[in-house]
Amino acid sequence: IIILPGTLTVTAVSYGCIIVTILHIPSSAGRRKAFSTCSAHLAVVMVFYSTCIYRYIRPAQRGGQDSDKVLSLFFSVLTQMLNPYIYSLRNKQVK
Repeated sequence: IIILPGTLTVTAVSYGCIIVTILHIPSSAGRRKAFSTCSAHLAVVMVFYSTCIYRYIRPAQRGGQDSDKVLSLFFSVLTQMLNPYIYSLRNKQVK
């Protein structure tokens, strides 16, 4: 309970600083390119943290082992599998 919100806070603050820095870029093309890169990273982080938060911060349930297995699958396999696809969306040849 202590580690997850702590790392989430550090990650959120760093992304907030990145967004503020991007907003200070004078050209709209530069901002668009920076937001494109940042959004791919943010998508992976959101998938990772949303499964963690749901799994570890939700109240205990009886008979919730099936949902725990699905969440473990999202947490350990799906996040890793989505990384190449999400990052390749920035590639011009894929578009």
